[in-house]
Formats: sequence, structure tokens, C-alpha cells
Amino acid sequence: MEPQLAEPPRPGSSLALLGIPFAFSQDDLLTTEKFIAQAKDRGYDVSIDLLQRLHEHRLLLPLYRVSDTPVAGRRMRVEADDGGSIRSWVVLAAAEGRLRDPADEGYSVAWPYRRPSDAPPDRWWNGFVYSSWQLFDLEHVVDEYRAIAAGWRAGPHGPRTARDRRLTLALAALAPRYLPAVLGRFRFPSGIDEDRIRLAGADADPQELLSSAGFAATDLQGAADVLLLSAQSDDPMRRWVKLLRYASYAGWSKMRGEPLDCMWRRVAAELLLRAHEDLAGKGVLEPLPDLTGSTWHAPQHDRLTPQYPEAETLERALAELGLSPHPRVILLLEGKTEQRHVPRLMAELGLNQPQQVRIQACRSSKVNAHLIARYGITPRIGRRIGDRWLLDASPTALVVAMDPENHFATAAHRAEQRRNLQRAIREEVQYQDADISQEDLDTLVSVHAWGDHKYELANFTDDELVPAIAQLALSRGAGDTTSPAWEKSLREYLQDARRLHLDIDAPLGRIKAPKDKVALADILWPVLRAKSERELATNTVTTPVLKIALEVRRLIAKVSGVFALEVPAGFNADG
Repeated sequence: MEPQLAEPPRPGSSLALLGIPFAFSQDDLLTTEKFIAQAKDRGYDVSIDLLQRLHEHRLLLPLYRVSDTPVAGRRMRVEADDGGSIRSWVVLAAAEGRLRDPADEGYSVAWPYRRPSDAPPDRWWNGFVYSSWQLFDLEHVVDEYRAIAAGWRAGPHGPRTARDRRLTLALAALAPRYLPAVLGRFRFPSGIDEDRIRLAGADADPQELLSSAGFAATDLQGAADVLLLSAQSDDPMRRWVKLLRYASYAGWSKMRGEPLDCMWRRVAAELLLRAHEDLAGKGVLEPLPDLTGSTWHAPQHDRLTPQYPEAETLERALAELGLSPHPRVILLLEGKTEQRHVPRLMAELGLNQPQQVRIQACRSSKVNAHLIARYGITPRIGRRIGDRWLLDASPTALVVAMDPENHFATAAHRAEQRRNLQRAIREEVQYQDADISQEDLDTLVSVHAWGDHKYELANFTDDELVPAIAQLALSRGAGDTTSPAWEKSLREYLQDARRLHLDIDAPLGRIKAPKDKVALADILWPVLRAKSERELATNTVTTPVLKIALEVRRLIAKVSGVFALEVPAGFNADG
């Protein structure tokens, strides 16, 4: 004989949610102990006695009560869950006719929240089950309880309590359909085929889900906006939302207190808004407001998945918070001495963060910087608003500093290289249906040489080089560095190198000193640091490498905080 089954639960009853395929597979059902633990994680101080008093006053009703007494006429047709979780206890109780909706009954002292002294600890629990979505309600229901306890109010605000419960039911109903995509994770009850649960979520009709919860589809947007507004108001990390929306659930769920609670409010709002969008697509609801180009802050600007084109990309959000992985300046250098000195000099100027300057080494001055210019410097164009294009990433400027040879031998050569690099950037910008002014190109690309000589000879005098080379030679046992003849020869070789614009290797070879530029750079570093400090202190900067370091610092300041590109005068989008 078929067991007697209950009539289908009324819409708006928590029991009706169990008719939704795989209900509570993606969100949490919580015992009182786990509800209190999660409340503490969100910054709420709740005790088991307080939960009982909230229940007694009907301020916060558990989602379910699991009774010890089965009633044949209350048995429900549910799919078994053998996972041993709280969900499985609820499903089993529903199948056996032991599950109750506390909204349909009062509170009885026969249902204590605390374990009676004569009850075995390993075989007793109070049977109350909450939804994790009810954690939102704690702040105002606790305040309301205190007002009632103090005699300031006669009882609970019935309409708000009913509205809160409908919202809880709606979120629980929508969770199997939308929560996996919002959190980026799927959970599978034990013994359930993955394809079945994915297909059930994809096939779920949001209007039917809301009907089970007794929630009007027309209330979706309003409820979502209230959640977003409260999160914006309460969250001490509200300015980080533009970045947190890109964080994984595994990352942001480690937060505690109000920031965690506010993130869950945004998750809840996202479920409601996605349901609204699906129903709008079917013609059931009007579309959500279009925020394109809006100059005011609307609640939906704070969505976890913003639908307006001006929303910050991850790279732009990182840049606005000073965390961009893109450097403000790429400094292209060749030469072992330069690559040894320049990072240290930048650090002396306080430029030691990766998002400030990246020093890119190249093997020689024959380098072709076009790929760096095209793919590392070209601005990433976003949406146009008025006379500006928003940038999808913080801008990066390119500074090239080379010995005066090959493509960089003369000022004319360097100017040509700069024009070629700027032309490449302009082409890439135009491929994005935009354009860039010459002023902006001049900021983004600069090409320098150390002067008329190569690095060591351009930045150090003979009086500075002679003792350094002598120290290098002495360390390797190369020649009688203390003799006047040795020093005289070295000075002659250095002058010859300057006259002929040779590399430092030439005088090193002639004096038979080791051609170890790294070791020479380390010997020269204290000299460079001391002369740089003097020049900065007296505001008489003459050393070429210090000039370029200061230019890099200026560019970092100039491009920091730039998130838009001005539309050049005369720009025609149609070409």
C-alpha cells in the first residue's frame, strides 16, 4: 500500500521549497550551533538563549523544526539524500512526516533550544534548522527584540518580519539555479549524478521558483537594491568592492565581520537581479535600468557582476587602489653596468615598487622596441563618454635609455626611433576605433642616450674611474696599479676612449684589467650614490643617469591616476 502523502505545501511555506529539485544543495542549512558560529563570523554576538527568545517573540523563526513525532498525513515526496548532512536530516524528516514550518505554529516550551539535563548528549538535538540567508536578519531583529524587552515596543513589526521571511525563502528557492555561477562553485550531494543537478539548475524556471517561495517577481529589483544599499552603507571596505567583485569565493569568504556580511548581501542581490534579468528576457518584467553613462551612483553600480560598460575592469580597479600589476613606466636598458646601477638608483629615489617602474634589460642597442610599444604601452581603450575614452587598464610609459650607437647614435636617430614607436602605438589605438593625441604620445614614449659617450664614460669622470679600475685590477692581480706609469697609461686610454666614443672595455683591455663590468659597477656604485646625493641636495643635476631616473619619477607621477584618454580634436570615428 502506498504511504499516505501530504497535500502539496502552500506556496510561501518553507516546506514548499523541498519540491524544488536539489533545494539546499548549493546554500546552507544550519543547526543552531552552526548558525551561531556563522553569525559570529559576520560580527554578530548571538547565543542559543537569544535565538530561543527571538523565536518566542516570532522575530526570527527557524526555517524548519524537525519533530520526533511522525504524522502520516504530513509525509512528503522528496528525493532521498544519504549524505549525512543537515540537508539529509531535513529531507528524511520530510519523507517521514516529521518536518514542520515554524511559521505555521507557535513556540512551545516542549521544544527547548538547550539540551535537557536528562537527555543523552550523543542522541539529542533541538531539531531547529535555519537558512544561512537568515543571517542578514540578525542586526535589525536583535535591535527590535531589545526594544520589546525594554518595553519600548509591544511586539514585532509583523509586515517586516513577513517580508524578511519571504526574502529568505526566495533566496533559498533561487540558489540552486543561480548561486553556483555567482560563487563560481558547484556542490553535489552524495550519490547525485553531477549532470542531473547541473541540468536541473539550468532548466529551472525562475517564476516557478519564486512562486514556491511566495515571492512576487515584481519585488526582485526593489529587494536587491535594498540589499546593495545596506551593503554600501555598512561595509567598511565599500571602496574595495570594485576589486572584491573579482575575488574568488575561496578568497573573500575568509573575511570576517561586516565585510563578510556585506559580501553575502551582494551575493543575495545578485541572485535576485539575475532572476529579474531572466524574467525580463521572457517579457515577464521590464528590463533593469540601463546605467550606461549615468553620472549618479545607483545601487546596481555595486553589483558583483556589473552590467554597465563604465564598470571598472580588474586592471583598472587594481590601479585605482594602487595595486596595478602594470608598471607606470617600463625603462628599457642595455649594458651590465646600467642594469646594476639603475635599479639601485631608483630605490634611492623611493621607486622600488613593481607597479612603479619595471626595468627591462636588452642585449644591445640594436633592440627593436616595437613589440614592447605595441603590446606593453598601447592604452587599452574602453567606452567613450563625452570627450574621453575610459581606459581598461592603467597607462604605462616607455623610457628608452641607450648608449649613443646604432639606432640611437645621434639626436636625429633617437627622434626617428621615438616617432616610429609612437606611430606603432597610434596604429594599435586606431585598431580599437579610437585615436591618441601627440601630447599623450609624447608622454608615453621617450628615447634617451647617456650623452656623447657610453654609460661608464658618460656618467663618471676619469678621476672617478681610475681608482675604481685600479681596485678592480688589484683584486685580480692585474698589473702594478700603484705605479704612476700605470695610472698615466690608464688616463691616456680613457681619453682615447672618449675621443673615439669607445666602450669602457677598450681602456680595460689596453691596461690589462679584467673586463668584468658587473664587478666594476659594484665598485662604482658608492661613487654614483654619493654624487647623486650631492647633486640632489644642491639642485644641480648633471649626471645623465640621475637625470633619467628623475624623468622616470616625473612620468610615474604624471601617469598615476590617469584612467581616461582625451579624444583628439578633429577625431572622426568613421575614419
